[in-house]
This record gives sequence, structure tokens and C-alpha cells, in this order.
Amino acid sequence: MWTELQEEAFSDLKSALISEPILSLFDETAPTELHTDASGYGIGAVLVQQQDGKERVIAYASRTLTKPETNYSTTERECLAAVWAIMKFRPYLFGKSFTIITDHHSLCWLANLKDPSGRLARWALRLQEYDITISYKSGKKHQDADSLSRNPIEDGTISEEIGALSTILNLGQEQRKDSEISNTIQTCQESKKSNRSDLHLIDGTLYKRNFDPSGKRWLPVIPKHLRLDLVRHFHDAPTAGHLGFIKTYDRLRKRFYWPRLYRSVRNYVMHCKECQRR
Repeated sequence: MWTELQEEAFSDLKSALISEPILSLFDETAPTELHTDASGYGIGAVLVQQQDGKERVIAYASRTLTKPETNYSTTERECLAAVWAIMKFRPYLFGKSFTIITDHHSLCWLANLKDPSGRLARWALRLQEYDITISYKSGKKHQDADSLSRNPIEDGTISEEIGALSTILNLGQEQRKDSEISNTIQTCQESKKSNRSDLHLIDGTLYKRNFDPSGKRWLPVIPKHLRLDLVRHFHDAPTAGHLGFIKTYDRLRKRFYWPRLYRSVRNYVMHCKECQRR
């Protein structure tokens, strides 16, 4: 039933879509800043300008770190975030003076690094063609890029995840239809202290700990009767592109858990008729 409460919420939503901080068009004449940050598993950036005396967001960007990149030092990850963001927004920044805003003091020496070696040398060379000023801002005042680095987009497939999750909104109820998962849930509920530190009940739904920093910390455990639908969605959907089983598996393992997930994805992709016709 549509009541005044729903109408008010709908009006608030419409107002939010046309209110700050909506994205603005890039102005070649306006002062430009690039806010960058890195976490242990992602990097983020926000391109902003001072327009009409106000800070306007031009674009947001983020991505997860690769496994080798997670082994970088904190300073190297912060440098990576800055270099990646500059390359990402090169069409806006090349030939223009701009300021990089960072919450990491050590990044301030990147543009003026003497006798660099290895990856730092490569990064320093890349930055020489840009007119850059690097400025420090404390973490408390640098939350836009920080939040993006801690919630990175893995491969631009967030819409896929939302679509797949829409089929399992009552996942806790669906889990109880699976006898194996139901027994595990019951054991967790009855035990004051679970023997499995990698399993956790959150609002009645069973999650498994993910030790891979590139994915979510806790992954929902998927019951048997929903697994095929998820694999089909992440492989067959228009935005999925019928990718190979390794890439399809990588997308799923960062979001969901079930035993023998790798085998499930491999078998499905190997028998995909659409892929065989290509």
C-alpha cells in the first residue's frame, strides 16, 4: 500500500538525486584537485574542482589491489593510488596544473624523488610529464578517497552482484532449506562458543570468513538449490559476457561461499552451449 510515508520517501529520493554532491562537468579553468588513498586491499580517488566557490566532484574511481600489490609497503600503496588515479583521469589532467591531496606524508616526496629505483623509478618517470603539487591532509579530513579505497569496485560488476542478491534476499530462510547448512546453523546457535572460528551467524544468516583480502571479509554461505542460479547469472547475464571459468570463478569467490565452488563453476562453463559456439 502506497501511503504518505512512501510518498515522502520517494520525494526525498528525487531531491537527493538533484542535490549536492551531484557530479559536475569538468571546467578547464577551475582549480583541480585529485584526492587519493590506499588501504590494505584497495585504492580510491576523487577528482574535484573548486567551482563558484564550492568543491564540486567530477568523478569517483576505485579498484581492488592485485595479490602482488597487497604486499607493497604502505608508502608504495599510496604512491600506486596516486599514479593509478592520474592515469585514470589523464584526459582531464594532462597539460593542466593540479594538486594531489593525500593523507600520507611520505607521498609528498614522490614527485621530487632523487635516484629512484625499481617501481618507484617507473612511477616518478610517469609523473614528470604532469604539473603536480602534492599536499597533505589529515585522515579525518580525507574521508572521500579513504572510503573508496576501503570499498573498492573489483571489476565494474556491482550491478551483477545486486541482481544476483535480489534472488536471495531471504538467504537465512533459504539456508535452512539445505539440511547441511541448517545443521551447521543449529550447532552455532546451540554452542555458546563455536568450534569454527571461520563461521559466523549474522542476523540469522550463516557467513564464512574470507581470508583473501581482495574479497569481502565475510561471505554468505549459499545453499545447494541457489548455487546454479548464481553461477548462471555471473556467467550468462548480458553484463557477464560469458567469460572463462577462471574469471567467472574469481567473481563468485569474492562474494559467496559454498563447498567445491571451483568445480561448480568449471563444470558449468565447460558445458555452456553459447561458449562452445564461439
